Amino acid sequence: MRAAPSVDASLAECRAERMLITLLHAGAGALLVVWLALHAQWQVRAPMLLGVVAGAALLASGGWWLARRALPLLPGRLRWDGQCWSVVSPQGPQPLRRLVVMLDLGAWVLLRLHPADGRAHWRVASAASAAGAWHGLRVALAAHSGAAPDAGVGEGAA
Repeated sequence: MRAAPSVDASLAECRAERMLITLLHAGAGALLVVWLALHAQWQVRAPMLLGVVAGAALLASGGWWLARRALPLLPGRLRWDGQCWSVVSPQGPQPLRRLVVMLDLGAWVLLRLHPADGRAHWRVASAASAAGAWHGLRVALAAHSGAAPDAGVGEGAA
């Protein structure tokens, strides 16, 4: 079996993804208040409308906080050198213990990165951000992502 080629691809800034997370939380807050109002059989519409706006704003702020925490503000680069993955950010290169493709939509991939030191974080790679490196990145992700190889597997097998 042949190894995937070395790749150096740019990662997306995630603006659209952060906005989507925020809007989904706002919609969830509005729907929750509407459901509660219908369940309580409120007859007065003004408090219900005010509650919908307040619920949407509350959950949107929570979604905004979550989106800023989950998806980085600065773009970076994802590198596969033929042996291991690393992510390059303004702070410098950081080797990864493991990289997992969480969602693959063809031209957009959601990745979970597990650095050698620190907590896991999420990144987005897209055909638009990776440009010419997209095909090589997809090949490397297909061949070398997922669970970290277990050192004890395969030893002692006949």
